[in-house]
Amino acid sequence: MHKYFLQIIFSISCIFLLSGCGSAANSSSAQEASAAVEVEEDTVYTLIEDMKYEEALALLETAELGEQESLRVAGICYMGQGLYEEAVEAFEEALACNGGFIYEIDYDINRYLAVAYNKLGEYEKAEEVYAAICALQPKDADAQYMHGVTYLELGQYENAVECFDSAVALAPTDYDLMISIYQALAQYGYRALGEEYIADILDNSASISDYDRGRVLYYTGEYSQAIVYLEKVKSQGTQDVILYLAMSYEALGDYNYAANVYISGLELGESAVLYNQLGLCQLKRGLYEEALEAFTQGLTCNDTSLRQNLRYNQIVAYEMLGDFDTAKELMESYVSDYPGDEEAQREALFLESR
Repeated sequence: MHKYFLQIIFSISCIFLLSGCGSAANSSSAQEASAAVEVEEDTVYTLIEDMKYEEALALLETAELGEQESLRVAGICYMGQGLYEEAVEAFEEALACNGGFIYEIDYDINRYLAVAYNKLGEYEKAEEVYAAICALQPKDADAQYMHGVTYLELGQYENAVECFDSAVALAPTDYDLMISIYQALAQYGYRALGEEYIADILDNSASISDYDRGRVLYYTGEYSQAIVYLEKVKSQGTQDVILYLAMSYEALGDYNYAANVYISGLELGESAVLYNQLGLCQLKRGLYEEALEAFTQGLTCNDTSLRQNLRYNQIVAYEMLGDFDTAKELMESYVSDYPGDEEAQREALFLESR
């Protein structure tokens, strides 16, 4: 997460004037106050990383981050809670702080603003924001990609493809980007075109690794071929290889072997991603205790990007086990932390009736 701090440099003479004849007591008090502010600032960002958004918002009232950064952080906290209207308001106020001048932080805020607009279904506004970012930062491949996704949401297929082509031209060896383009196009009904983007990886990359070839084949649905290449590099012992290998077996319906592959990956080290996938695989096998154990272990990894998914999946596992009291208790906490999750709201009503 980016931190933007206003760095103020005082001259030595100014420091002497402020400290007043070198008073040790005054100097010590000033240093302690400064240290307290720095600790408070760090705590705000730590709370956000731990997804404790309400606590971070409460601390913002006393943390001296500056008006624009405070509004930016508030917007991020609102987004984390699924409160996108409040997030939009905070980001828009943050952008108004610079009086028309554009700084690096403004690009960052605009990216968050565009995502918030998307979450609200206000795709026209999101498109306008991405268009502005791309105009000012034309070499930003990620912005081009997100602009394209927003065009898909607006049903403007040709504009989307133009943005995707621009993104690929800017980052021709970024396989993750091409896979993301494929996933976006597939989601909106253009799978065949999406496959062309990832097929280009295989056609135009003579030096492509077995791992990259394997995961591209996974996304094209050629799971048996994906396994051939991923098995070649399984001995390298990387969890990324294990993840795609296990997902390929799972896609072929071999849940038992897939679960064993996930477990072998976890022997290499803790991984929230592998725990989550293992849990989902165990749910498919009807092994609800094992699924619950996997989701619970995944939560101990403190991977903020997956915490929400793991918490929800944990609740599902308790439901499948028939432990509705625990599921209800956890759901109440979940809904409190993620009030914008409409599916969870409906599930909470279901649990109330049990």
